[in-house]
Amino acid sequence: MATYKLYPFSLVKHAHDIEFYHNRLFNTMRDMETGEIPMDRARYDRIYDMYYGELKDLQYAMMNSPDGGRTCLLTGKQIYLAKRIVAWASETRVAKCIEHGRFNDIQYC
Repeated sequence: MATYKLYPFSLVKHAHDIEFYHNRLFNTMRDMETGEIPMDRARYDRIYDMYYGELKDLQYAMMNSPDGGRTCLLTGKQIYLAKRIVAWASETRVAKCIEHGRFNDIQYC
């Protein structure tokens, strides 16, 4: 059985970022299915694969937190995805603040 190095990931700091990404993927798929936005089959398939593949694996790892939900241990592939999602969430929030002229609300880590 192969062993993998595991990396700690703070759920206290970043679980909401993962949930934000999860909700965005879900809403985008549903909007395409219902015709709210035009169906782009290639994009839909990529979102579907991420939503039901790598993202679900990441969420299962997060739910199996050894310390009651404060941190979880992720594989290298999972920590890479988690960090990408955290960066995406931060950039998305900043872009919306700029779009709406809320410059005082912008904070970078």
